[in-house]
Amino acid sequence: MPVNYLTTRVVEKKKTKTPSYGMTKDGYTKNSCAPTQWLVRLENETRWRRLMVLQFSNVGSCFLKIKGNKVFVKDYQMPDIA
Repeated sequence: MPVNYLTTRVVEKKKTKTPSYGMTKDGYTKNSCAPTQWLVRLENETRWRRLMVLQFSNVGSCFLKIKGNKVFVKDYQMPDIA
């Protein structure tokens, strides 16, 4: 199964309170994903999207759901915040 990576630039991010759904008491994800505290806005979009994480051990992979598909986000694609 091919992995899709984000090709659109992330132009803004903001931190929110982390929603509590999707996590086990040990900090791992139930089903297929869990929300993070980050919302991101993509270039040429006005909506904010919740950054999600797949986490099965100490390492996780972040992704966005776009049109029902998981699109993985690499660390360098996230802008720094002051």
